[in-house]
Amino acid sequence: MLPRVLNILVACFFTAAIAAADDKTAKDTKELQGSWQAVSLEANGEARPDDEAKELQIVFKGDEIFAVKPTGEEPHLKFKLDPGKTPKAIDLIHIEGSDKGKTAAGIYCLKDGRLRVCINIFGQDTTQRPKQFKTQAGTGVVAGIFERAKQK
Repeated sequence: MLPRVLNILVACFFTAAIAAADDKTAKDTKELQGSWQAVSLEANGEARPDDEAKELQIVFKGDEIFAVKPTGEEPHLKFKLDPGKTPKAIDLIHIEGSDKGKTAAGIYCLKDGRLRVCINIFGQDTTQRPKQFKTQAGTGVVAGIFERAKQK
């Protein structure tokens, strides 16, 4: 009888943990929806010029993300969140082009109306997730801080 009770308790614990993780993912996915304006960008250990940041917006729509630049929309990607990790994890999955199916691992933080991301998008092994919100020369990691884009 005791083993059966323990099995039931363990099953309930894991079911509750999975449901809580799904709730956090849904909450963060909902909070990300819409347009975000870059306020600062960094790549390979170097800050990018302010005018470069001003030209970049990212848009989250459903489970997809794409960049908007003056030259038009960039190829879009799917995104997958794991808010249960520390720091929170985001994966970008190419859904078109020569990189179709490849994943770029990253981290994100939503706080005080700002989105911070750090993504290994150009590295040798893009599945290696950054551990902190900064970049280093030669890694192919990019980082950015974004605020909600103002409605025009």
